[in-house]
Amino acid sequence: MLESAHEHRPLWWRLLPNTGLVPYHVFVHTSTSMMHGVTSNGSLLQLPPVKPLDVILARGLLEFATDLVVAVLLLAGFAAIGIAALPDNLWSVASALILTALLGCGVGFVNAVLQTLFRSWDKLWNNVTRLLYFFSGIFYVPGMMPGWARDTLAWNPLLHAIDWFRAGFFATYQPHWLDRRYLAIAAMLSVLIGLSLERWLRPRLCEPA
Repeated sequence: MLESAHEHRPLWWRLLPNTGLVPYHVFVHTSTSMMHGVTSNGSLLQLPPVKPLDVILARGLLEFATDLVVAVLLLAGFAAIGIAALPDNLWSVASALILTALLGCGVGFVNAVLQTLFRSWDKLWNNVTRLLYFFSGIFYVPGMMPGWARDTLAWNPLLHAIDWFRAGFFATYQPHWLDRRYLAIAAMLSVLIGLSLERWLRPRLCEPA
């Protein structure tokens, strides 16, 4: 009976973890890699043409490109074994990933500044990403939770990124709590704050360690 119930679940339920992991990894890998952009390239920053912005952004773009290639190969693998893995709305999926990457870049710029000022910041950030793994709707959907819990988790922009990505894959999954505007605003604010911090503290970031 349990197997029969599982077979009648919608496709988005069976592919739930995969559609959640892709945007999560885009955000975490981007923001974490950018965090070490300054501390790992001290000698490179002594060259006059190279600015902290350059090395930090380069790391973010590299991570995003890598995760994008991995996601495409993963979906191609599913298609090769007969699993329907193409999104119902490619534009929606692409928009979700782009905004997720922007959110990761904004947080990455903030992390890079904080890591330069406080060398133990990476340990704290690693704990934050572990919490996000459980509170961003990767292996569950907020609709499975009580209303008060869902309303609390909805303050997490990564939850909206994951559900937006998932909704683009499956037209039958359109959660009423998904706020695309909230994610867009959070991504733009994070980039603005991150770039402002980098520009304000650039002399400090360029100092030899």
